[in-house]
Amino acid sequence: MPRISVILPVFNNAMYLQEAVNTILMQTLTDLELIIIDDGSTDGSAGIIHELKDARVRKVFHAVNMGIVTSLNQGLDLARGEYVARMDSDDIAALNRLEVQAYFMDQHPEIDICGTGYTTNYLGPVKINPMHHEEIKVWLLFHSCLLHPSVMMRRSTIDRLGIRYDYNYPHAEDYELWNRLSSVAKLANLPYNLMYYRPHEGQISNKYRFIQDSSARNIRLRQLAQLGVQLSDDEYNTMAKLAEFRVNSEDFEDYRTAAGLANWLIEQNRKYRVFDHDLLQMAFSRCISRVPY
Repeated sequence: MPRISVILPVFNNAMYLQEAVNTILMQTLTDLELIIIDDGSTDGSAGIIHELKDARVRKVFHAVNMGIVTSLNQGLDLARGEYVARMDSDDIAALNRLEVQAYFMDQHPEIDICGTGYTTNYLGPVKINPMHHEEIKVWLLFHSCLLHPSVMMRRSTIDRLGIRYDYNYPHAEDYELWNRLSSVAKLANLPYNLMYYRPHEGQISNKYRFIQDSSARNIRLRQLAQLGVQLSDDEYNTMAKLAEFRVNSEDFEDYRTAAGLANWLIEQNRKYRVFDHDLLQMAFSRCISRVPY
């Protein structure tokens, strides 16, 4: 069995696909399988996949587009490695990415899932997400802080928890998964730049922003329900402003409203003890002050 299974779903990404595949097949850790699932591409991506000759590549072709969640769950079913890693067909992995992540997971058996730092520009700056579980759990209340294509999971954790992506959160299936797992699995991020996350107009976050925002709303409201609260539309809009660092400190009413909501949620957490109190307080303070981590 391979040490690492890499799941790479593809849909109409012929422009970037070969480079993404090469950065996996040229990894310093060579004991891997690359599971490529073409989801009904019509732009020549399937032809590129057909031409791959490396014996470590496992190819799956859908006759029609079935959606990213179907491809991801199929990849989880097929993966045989001790560790299961994600990769996107338009990104670039550092050539030691899998080796570094596998070593970290070997040294920290308590960690179930880990992501990495990344850049959206070849020259930087490097984006380092919150590194430790309790900090990640708090920031997941605001936005996804594990870069999906950088993630590595234990096969044993996938089996133990029956991990699968949920169809009910389109274009935010990873954000939903991390929130769901944050109470039952240990999460971590490595403070190293191991991914080039390529920004372009065809990205899901650009093409389907409205649907993604709707899914994110449902995820946040579900998490906040753990604090015994049900937000009104106006309250949720304030929460979204906080999450997106959009509170206007020069507008007294905007600032007062955001601070009031933050203080209420902090007090609710003091009662229900869902999140680390100090870390939640710190996160709200940074959101209000528009100081990202």
